[in-house]
Amino acid sequence: MKKILIVDTTLPINTRTERFRSSFKQHFDVVVAAWNRGESSDQKEKEKEKEKENFYILNTNLGYGNQIKKTFFLPFFFIHIYLVCIKEKPDTIFASHWDSLVCAVLIKLTWNWRVKIIYDCLDLPTFSNYLIRKFIFILERSCLKFVNLTIFASRYFEPLYSKKLNSYIFENYPSIDLLGVETREPNWLTESNSKLLENKNNIAWIGVVRYLNIIENILLSIKGTNVNFFVFGDGPELENLKKAVDFHGLKDQVVFLGRYKTSDIRYIYEKSNLVWAAYPTDDYNAVYAISNKYFECSFFEKKIILSYKTKMAQDLLDNPNVILVDEYSSSDINKKILSNIDCNVGDYQKYADDVSWESKEKMLIDFIVKTL
Repeated sequence: MKKILIVDTTLPINTRTERFRSSFKQHFDVVVAAWNRGESSDQKEKEKEKEKENFYILNTNLGYGNQIKKTFFLPFFFIHIYLVCIKEKPDTIFASHWDSLVCAVLIKLTWNWRVKIIYDCLDLPTFSNYLIRKFIFILERSCLKFVNLTIFASRYFEPLYSKKLNSYIFENYPSIDLLGVETREPNWLTESNSKLLENKNNIAWIGVVRYLNIIENILLSIKGTNVNFFVFGDGPELENLKKAVDFHGLKDQVVFLGRYKTSDIRYIYEKSNLVWAAYPTDDYNAVYAISNKYFECSFFEKKIILSYKTKMAQDLLDNPNVILVDEYSSSDINKKILSNIDCNVGDYQKYADDVSWESKEKMLIDFIVKTL
């Protein structure tokens, strides 16, 4: 059985990467080299990761959020990976994101030329500084010459890369566990927020709380209306969001539900009317990416809110269950919300097949085996 080393520069490892780990374990020996860069809101998850078998973790106090600082310290993570390779002798390295790819290529050049590399392009490399972004773009393209297989997390990524790449599109499909689970009340549900969740006029934010400038536009758009804003999840901007809610006097309209489990997803979608998935398109990755909510909203037959600038939006212009907004304009958001909030879905027009990660998994594994 071949051995795959998964390389990830975060701890807990990326959710998508964890799903690949679970898939690979059924067919290969799997080890993980991860980088714990310090305390974060996921501290409990970090402790769970440390207890997992075949995890090699580099512990530092570097912190999260500073891309330039992380890049500067990347050589230390490379040394960590190199030592793991000497001990575990993997046949293949699975690199999650461009920074892991750089380390994987250096391993191939310095440790074992025969080691194969799978690159999971889950996001397009982005930096606010144009020169740095250009440098990373060139670096990634140079590294791709040493890659055996590139997996794209979005169908819109592939045209941006060379046609000569051996590539495979594998998007963030929902898990069959998520789709098949029975509806049940979550353990975080209280009597007070249960009543608030009965308001059918609502917008739901589901997932990591970030992009405060965009969320503030949502707050401004619902001010003076009977629309509630449900926040499922937490993240780096949670406390700032709570302050913004206080500042705008929206305590009676915004409901914070906190963290949730995968088993809660069906319940969350049942309580949600419009689901927000319009992320800041000044980051060009957001223009080309496909959110997991793209599949979830279609499966659960909920209206999705997207930025009109995204590639997804261009393919869904005629779908009545897709709401296209300018995420930087609170007045446009207000107009689109009020014109859709009371509309019955009726015969929902699905825009994606009801597929699951597991239903697509075998074809991917077969392709990997053939490639390697």
